[in-house]
Parts: sequence; C-alpha cells; structure tokens
Amino acid sequence: MRVIVAMLAVVAVLEAGSARAAAPVEPGKVFAGPNGELVTAIPLSPADDKKAIVLVQGTDSELDGKVLPYDVETSGQDVRYVTQWHGRRYVTLYLLVSGSRRNYYVNVPGRRDDTAVTFDDARTRALKGEDVYALHQKQKSQGLLTRLMAFDRKGEEAQVERELAKSVKSMNEACGSQTVGLVEWASIPDELIKEYSIASYCEAPLDSLRKLCASAEAKKVVQMRIKEASCRFGDAPAVKVESGRLTWTTAKDASNQEEFATKAFLDTLESTQGQGEKLAARMQLEKTHVCADGKGHYVLVRPGETHTVQLAYGDGQRFVEVASPPWVLNGHFFLEPRFYHKTMNHSFRGLDMGLYSEVEVDAEKKTCAVRCGERTIPFTWVDGEQKETLVSKATFEPNPQKYVPYALLRDQKGRYYLVERGFKKEEERNFRVSIGPKGNLQVQKMKDVVSDSKGEIFSTKRGELRLVVEKEQPSLWIENKKKTELRPVPVEENMPLIYNELGVYTGARLGTPCDDQ
Repeated sequence: MRVIVAMLAVVAVLEAGSARAAAPVEPGKVFAGPNGELVTAIPLSPADDKKAIVLVQGTDSELDGKVLPYDVETSGQDVRYVTQWHGRRYVTLYLLVSGSRRNYYVNVPGRRDDTAVTFDDARTRALKGEDVYALHQKQKSQGLLTRLMAFDRKGEEAQVERELAKSVKSMNEACGSQTVGLVEWASIPDELIKEYSIASYCEAPLDSLRKLCASAEAKKVVQMRIKEASCRFGDAPAVKVESGRLTWTTAKDASNQEEFATKAFLDTLESTQGQGEKLAARMQLEKTHVCADGKGHYVLVRPGETHTVQLAYGDGQRFVEVASPPWVLNGHFFLEPRFYHKTMNHSFRGLDMGLYSEVEVDAEKKTCAVRCGERTIPFTWVDGEQKETLVSKATFEPNPQKYVPYALLRDQKGRYYLVERGFKKEEERNFRVSIGPKGNLQVQKMKDVVSDSKGEIFSTKRGELRLVVEKEQPSLWIENKKKTELRPVPVEENMPLIYNELGVYTGARLGTPCDDQ
C-alpha cells in the first residue's frame, strides 16, 4: 500500500511539473517602483504573436493582483503593453527610448501621473513565469478577467458622477451656491464613454464658474441664476441658462472649452442689476478703480487687453487712453519723459526706468497716488455709486499724441534736426521734421520721403532742402547743394531734452496723468 501511495504522489508531481512545463511562457522581467510598486511582464509563446501577461502589485489600485492578457505594441524602439480595461484600450506598462536612455513607466487606475519603474535583476532571476500564468488561468476561469475587461456602463456612469460631484462641490464652495450637477446620459453613447474622459468634458463650465466667482458680482449671479447644471454631448459646444438651469453642451472634438464657457457666461449671463446689463460689464466695473486729485482730474485703472490693466485720464466726463508701456512693464507704468527720475534703474530689461512714471494703487487699502518722475501726488479713492455713475456716463477717446521722436541730429552750430514718426501703429511711416536752435525748432514742410533699410531722405517738393538720415554713413542736411554733416544724438538718452527743451512738445498733452502736474 505504501508503495502505491508513493507512486501516486510521484505521478501527481510529474503531472504538475508537466502542466507547468506546458505553460506557454517566455522568460519574463520584473520592474520595481520607488514606493513598493512591482510590475511583472511575461511574454507568451510564440514570441512572434507579441502577446504577454502582466501582473501589477503594490499600487493600491484595482489592477493589483490581476494578471490580464496584453498585446505588445512597438513603435521604433518604444514598447507598450496594451489591454482592455472596462471596455477601454489601456496601456499599463510602456518603455520610452531617447538616445541611450531607456525608461519604463507603469500606469494604473486612480493615479493621475505614471510611475517610473526600473528593471529588478534579483526578482527577475527568481521569477517563475509558470506560477504567474497559472494565476492568470485561474482568474480567467473564475470570470474575474472578463468582468474587469468588459464595458460596464452603469459602473462608468457612477464613476463619472463621482468625479463630477467633486467639481460641483468645488464650484459651490467658491460661489457660495447650492447648484446641483447632472449628466444627460441619453446624449452620450457607449463609444464616447469608452474613448473619452466624460467628466473632464463636463467639468469645463464648472471650472469656469469657480474661477469667475473670485468676483463678488459673479458669485451673486451664480447664486441667483444657476440652481442646476446639466451636461450633455452634441455637435458643438453651447451654453444655455434658462429658468435657473445651466445646460452645457459639449462635443468630442471641441477645444478650449473652459475658455469658451467663460466667454459665454460673461456675454450671456445677466448681472444682478438686470435691465439687460451683462455680467461682463458689471465685472469690468467691479475691477475698475477710480482715483481723483480733488482738482477735477481723475485716473481710471481698468482691465486691459495687452496688459493686465489699462490706464485712462480725464476730467471725470471725458477720458483719454494712456499709452501702454512696453510688455516688460505692467500697465500701471507709462512713458513720461517730461518728469525724469534720476535715481531709478536706468537699464531694466533694456529700458531706462527714469523715463517712466506710474499710478500706485492698493485696492485692499483703497489708496492711490500718481508718481510723476520724482514727485508723488496723492489721489483719493472713488467708490460705490459715485464710481458707477462716473464710469457709466464717461466717454473715452484715443490718446491725443500725433507724433513721437524717431531721430535727433545736431550740426556744429547747435542747430537741431528732429524727425518724428506717427504715434499710431498704422501711421508709423508718416514723418515730420523740425529744425532750429534749442527751444525754437520749427516744423518744416517736407513733402517727399524715401525710407528703406539704409535710412530716410526727407525733401521739399522742389528738392532744394533735404535731410538725409543715414544708418551706416554720416547724416546730412543739404540746402541749395551745400552739405552740412550732422551728428546723431541718441533719442532714448535724450528724451527729457526732446520733450522739455527743444520746444516741439511745449504745451502738448501726452494723455498721461502727469499732463496737469
């Protein structure tokens, strides 16, 4: 009897060994992550079929312990292990090759970022691929893998609604609202759910409202006008707010959806004032600061297009736009060469800051002042109904400047030759020439202008007088064939001279808050 039992035991061992030996596995590899993550990848025979099984452990994800079947896809030297996860194509392990660098990454459900993993030699040598394959077969026979790989619409919907609920909560907290979020699932076919992140498409208007609610006015509007927010898929993005319900229509190929939603809210939502006033207008007013010097002069600091703020200056009824500074400066600064600040940084990103004055605003403390060169003039804060009335009734005009300095030259007798170009971008090729001693330059009637990469030639209609501004050769003043060589005077370094001493700009208004100082 003992002999028979022993023989049976041997047969069982041989059968088990034979079964394992028959497992269609090739030598596998084990990769380890920085926080205990382990990924085992085992190719299946025949290798040419590019099939594999992969076991993920230590990630605290739903994928842990599951041995799913994979297709091994290659693109150049890059490799991707692709399976089906809840009906979706899913890449769990991939290799990226860049030059001599070979980096592996693991991607698991629930983690926003992929995790870098490295080849583990010791675990690879100890790996028994047959055991992993046996676990794969067991999970397959139990139906576990089928359930994980199959599309579960109800489960997908529940997951999207959980994710969307977080965005709704975040928006409600920012807006002080009690908006309810809904998804119109009938508008979303299975194919879209499998291929796209539905929650991210539906979150766009919620993220937009959350950010808009940094405005007190927007916060009131959301509380008043949006009690319910629904999301649906259609042919093109659209926003509709009616009877307390926001209907957000998104589309699979839509881009910049949050930006689209923000514009739609600003342009279509009515402010709390009603009477057709849009949210954009009320928020613009909300962000506009008004300061007064008590002598009938006002400065407006408004949201700008090229800079974060745009300045305007006027008498409270009529305002002119203050010319914006170069992009390296914020919109509170403006060029003001009539008031030079000697102690400022004279080489800030290529700019002489001594030439720039500014409007100093502290919205929290509700204080403001205008600095003209080295002098600071205190202004008072205008708020409430007075601000609203002033801004709503004011008219706005372009900056009054017609010309700006382009080139300055001087002869040996102290006579200056100032060339100006048009102030507006579209008038930059319009030139004006003034000639004379300091304090008494006179505008010349120069008719013909030749301008190219070598310089400019300004001449009268009959050609008796010509100013030749060369970029590579000495500039000349030609009068009745007599040539006078001119010395160039750098414009940037002599702006106070040009605006204060030559006489061309005496009494001129530059459309800045320093015009009346």
